[in-house]
Amino acid sequence: MSALFALPAFAAAILTAMLLSRLRPPAAPRKWRTLDGLRGIAATAVFLHHSAIWFAYSKSGNWLPPPTNLYNQLGQGAVSVFFMLTGFLFWAKLRETPEMDWERLYISRVLRIAPVYAVSMLVLVAVAWLAAGRPLHIGNATPFLEIASFANTPDLFHLRNTFVINAGVAWTLHYEWFFYCMLPFLALALHRFRGFSVRSLLYLCFSAAGALLMWHYYIIRIMLLFFVLGIGSYEIGRATRETRLHRLLESWPGTLWIFVMLWLIVSRFHDAYNPRAALLYGAAFLPIAAGNSMFGVLTTVTLRKLGEISYSLYLLQGLVLYAFFHASGATQTLRQHWGLAIPAAILLVCLGQISFSWVEHPSMHAVERARSFLRQFAPWRLMFSRPASLS
Repeated sequence: MSALFALPAFAAAILTAMLLSRLRPPAAPRKWRTLDGLRGIAATAVFLHHSAIWFAYSKSGNWLPPPTNLYNQLGQGAVSVFFMLTGFLFWAKLRETPEMDWERLYISRVLRIAPVYAVSMLVLVAVAWLAAGRPLHIGNATPFLEIASFANTPDLFHLRNTFVINAGVAWTLHYEWFFYCMLPFLALALHRFRGFSVRSLLYLCFSAAGALLMWHYYIIRIMLLFFVLGIGSYEIGRATRETRLHRLLESWPGTLWIFVMLWLIVSRFHDAYNPRAALLYGAAFLPIAAGNSMFGVLTTVTLRKLGEISYSLYLLQGLVLYAFFHASGATQTLRQHWGLAIPAAILLVCLGQISFSWVEHPSMHAVERARSFLRQFAPWRLMFSRPASLS
């Protein structure tokens, strides 16, 4: 499958984001200004990856990775980037925050992740209910509990391959939550555990329990390497700051290095989730984490807009693709299939903006209200009342 087929859909997403950025400009660039644009490209790449999967799925009924290296790396490589971004940003927070406000951090994480996830899952349940013929009984409640616990998308209402409705994207959230549970232990590794107390021991126990639960049921070990690579990128950038190496990473040699690494990945690897490919992704990520904007592309308003709405894009893209490709069936040619991906890309970016404006943004600004509410409960006060022992 030629890369040229995906270019119009990618261009449609970019142009739509460009128009939206004029109507609703993204927030001002943050300290790590190149990472927002990278996040936007990664979210769009996942959309193209699943578009490629849908072409074969509509004909065979088998949800399999695309056969070509490029289209498979668009999805798996993008997920790798998301994990490296998480490792980099939260390690940086631990390193640069004099005293970590764990209460605010965890409330903000829940409010950042859960609301849009809940909306996307409600849509998925409704679509599954309609596709299954509107059954009167929900049957076993276990699948709904799996959804509530951020587990993989289970079959609902006896509908086979329910995960296809949202492209099964929820699986990456296991790894995000696993990393968040590990943050107190990373803080401990940084010698910032100030004495033992009931609160600090309870906190570590809850974090350990959550991490062990996910480790046992959900975690594929190689995925954790990407978090480590993100952490390593921060440490290399910190160690080389104000040096010639850092200046090289930020300038055109760093951009050339990125393209060489990506060429090696696409030319030699079909699967991103193996150690050699992962290390190459880490090498490509390093200059961007050091501030390389790839000749200013990553810091454009358009890509920052895509980065701002990237979480909604990621969770909603499967639903949009299902709406476009499920009805079209297996009769379409490759050209017709990617022709449908163009309006799908436009709709996805528009829905991503609506989701961000109506769900994500209000939720992210409700942290203090949620904190005040939770402080009414004694167990919460025991865990998070100051002075915190873990900081």
